[in-house]
Amino acid sequence: MSVRRDRRDRQRGFTLIEIMVALTLMAVVIGFAMQIAISVTTAFRDTREAQGAERDVRSAIEFLSDIVRAGSSGVQTSDLRDASNCTVAPAMAVENHNDGPDKLTILYASGGVLTSLRSVFTGSSTSLDIMDSTGLSIGDSVIVTNGDVGRLVAVNSLSASSGPATIGTTSPNGACPTVSMPGAGFAIGSLILRGKVARFYVANASDGTPMLWMDPDGDGPAIGQPVAEGIEDLQIAVGVDLNGDGTITDSASTTDEWYYNAPGDPAPPDPTVTRWSAIRINLVARTLTDHGTVLQSSRPALEDHPGGPQDVYRRRVLSTVVEIRNLEPNP
Repeated sequence: MSVRRDRRDRQRGFTLIEIMVALTLMAVVIGFAMQIAISVTTAFRDTREAQGAERDVRSAIEFLSDIVRAGSSGVQTSDLRDASNCTVAPAMAVENHNDGPDKLTILYASGGVLTSLRSVFTGSSTSLDIMDSTGLSIGDSVIVTNGDVGRLVAVNSLSASSGPATIGTTSPNGACPTVSMPGAGFAIGSLILRGKVARFYVANASDGTPMLWMDPDGDGPAIGQPVAEGIEDLQIAVGVDLNGDGTITDSASTTDEWYYNAPGDPAPPDPTVTRWSAIRINLVARTLTDHGTVLQSSRPALEDHPGGPQDVYRRRVLSTVVEIRNLEPNP
């Protein structure tokens, strides 16, 4: 009989209690594993979104910096005006807003085209005779400059794709009568550079995503083009070395040498009269996906723009100071 009992003992399976304990332990282990997996996935997602915001703001600020460095190319006085689309701004202009993003307008040289006039160009002229048209195309704009004054005009027609050519354009006096020309016009030998006017601003796309935009013709008819998504603030400060000591003092007040960096700051001096020394560009990028009710960060205060409340987005902030290279020193 003892032999049969031993055989039955060896054949007996797990009891119900043992199975329940095993399942409970397994559920606990799986639960811990799921929590770890969710935490890792969430951290990976958040890191990827933050890196995306970092890439967006970094590429945008590098793009803006390059254009600011090229601003007022060939015109040391900043008296570079848009005689094609009638943009109401000199070579550099900041539209300041202490309750929202700023706007930045720049007239600048674009590309390697460099030639000169073969005949005088005046306000009533409807064409420019140039030495070499290589690199130009219909639809471009060119800067006509004598070094002190420059005007941006459209290339409506082109008689040749290389060598001496004639550019057909609209009479500056007819297109933009408020944009004055030099009294005697632009003399033979005045420089011709491919040029552009661009206005940068922040606005929401149709789906509500904040974006940095570029208007490719300033006050002209073209619509804005997206530059970088997720950009929710653009703040610009203008530095002017008023005392000529080579340093732009910054005390975040209305009495230093930076303009628009403190509430109540006046407008900077006219750049055609007093040289601007530098522009400080500040961009705020946020992630595109919200995180429900989990508060993440708040839009920070920058220059004269107060910060915002905490919300469900993560943010990256980047600032840079760009020295303005193309303007002559103040007298």
